[in-house]
Amino acid sequence: MSSIIHLNKIEKQYFMGGQGIPVLKGISLDIFKNEYVALMGPSGSGKSTLMNILGCLDTPTGGTYILNGKDVSKMPDDDLADVRNVEIGFVFQQFNLLPRLTAAENVALPLIYAGVNKEERIERAIAALEKVGLGDRSHHKSNEMSGGQIQRVAIARAIINNPAILLADEPTGNLDSKTSVEVMEIFGQIQAAGNTVVLVTHEEDIAEYAKRVIRLRDGIIESDNINTAQKGSPILTH
Repeated sequence: MSSIIHLNKIEKQYFMGGQGIPVLKGISLDIFKNEYVALMGPSGSGKSTLMNILGCLDTPTGGTYILNGKDVSKMPDDDLADVRNVEIGFVFQQFNLLPRLTAAENVALPLIYAGVNKEERIERAIAALEKVGLGDRSHHKSNEMSGGQIQRVAIARAIINNPAILLADEPTGNLDSKTSVEVMEIFGQIQAAGNTVVLVTHEEDIAEYAKRVIRLRDGIIESDNINTAQKGSPILTH
């Protein structure tokens, strides 16, 4: 079984005043298709840096990163942008929706960059909204929706291109506990449908939804364990 993410001795240094400060110190890791993985670690552990490398938002200073069969370790920025658009769906804590656009128009944005015509864009956007239980909200703007509904729109936008990986960075950070549970149920359903989900969180109760929990400390993997008591179910609640 080939991995969808293969990291071999990934290093990342930041340079300040001519001196290198190591943040990632030789991370080797395989994540397979349809896995549901949580990345955890305290502040300064390197998890945000690792997330940026996994999402092709940054490149390592050493080691190899193979994403879905492509070596992205040393790709120039323009090529990395193309990989991001095709291979990775992002869900952020801050939602990042455009307030003047409707839910469907926000969800359709990645398809503009992919050159899809307007009629097909909206059709696919509504289908993605239906997957997250918001088919009836396609014409609403963000000021007409709750925080949980806005995050669902962001998830629909992230899956519109059928990416190889859904990468979620603290996706419940701005939500109350009840809404967090609803959003995490949606991630469970997306994973159950065949997608690979990588979740970055510092919250233990959120990490419990993942099937595998990888903990970082001081730039190395401290532990990598299967979660035998996984929360949630793939059933979507409206």
